[in-house]
Amino acid sequence: MGNFFFDKPKWFTKAESLDFKIVNQPLEEVVIQVISHLENESRKQNNFYLLLKGLLTTNFHTYKAICKLAGFPITKSTKYPVQAYILCRSIIDTLFTIVMLVEKPVEYSRKYELAGYRVDWEEYDRELKKYGNESEWQPYLDTKKKYLDISSKRYSLSQEEKANPSKHIDYWPIPSQMIRNKMVCDEKIKFLEEIYSFRYKQISEWSHFAWGGMAIGIFATLPEYQWQPGKLESDAVFTGILFILMILSEIVVSCNYSFEQKLRYIWTILKNYFEEAEDYYRLRYDILLQKKK
Repeated sequence: MGNFFFDKPKWFTKAESLDFKIVNQPLEEVVIQVISHLENESRKQNNFYLLLKGLLTTNFHTYKAICKLAGFPITKSTKYPVQAYILCRSIIDTLFTIVMLVEKPVEYSRKYELAGYRVDWEEYDRELKKYGNESEWQPYLDTKKKYLDISSKRYSLSQEEKANPSKHIDYWPIPSQMIRNKMVCDEKIKFLEEIYSFRYKQISEWSHFAWGGMAIGIFATLPEYQWQPGKLESDAVFTGILFILMILSEIVVSCNYSFEQKLRYIWTILKNYFEEAEDYYRLRYDILLQKKK
């Protein structure tokens, strides 16, 4: 095995340590406050706020799972850093979705919801074709059909959309489609291209366990060959923090919530320790989080 791995080079220096609590505590406080604001907004306004609340809440739970898999706060339990990284992909996916939603809240919120209706309808259609002649499935299928009928009225679907969603309703785009089809402004396209090239592609390979994912998975089980044991775990948590912070920044600015100063404080900590955070901050969030006059 020793011949397979590179020996630690002379130029290598250990990364400077950062107390997890210093970043995690203010991050979680802002997340909880923003979710509360979105909850209040969703009761009196359109579904845009409800979607943001749902996306932020579920991704906050994903972030907590990443921390647990990576052993943060520090524990003696077995750690799964590659699996933690894989969960980071879903947070990055959500960042792309939120960047789109806040670009055109009404239009893209409807597009997001209708895409969900199409997926539900296609699942019902598959089940109906497979089990429609079996009596024991009828109560379940009837209930699902009733749900789809209620949804079609709620979304004010046309007869064509209701009769054949697969033809008349698009799926929600994946990140590469958002970029390729220029579904947001040029400034955001440049930003998303940076994330897609340097982060999303790598984590996708790991998620699908292509060669890179298999290799890093094996490497994670061999701390004796790692130049800095524990760094895989901390990097996974940093990735989760970084992209949750981006999601928060997009939501806070779009919804005109007054948390810019708190977010800039967290960004300042991160960019002083991680070059990647500094890059994204300069690319987008330094200007985005400037106080409105």
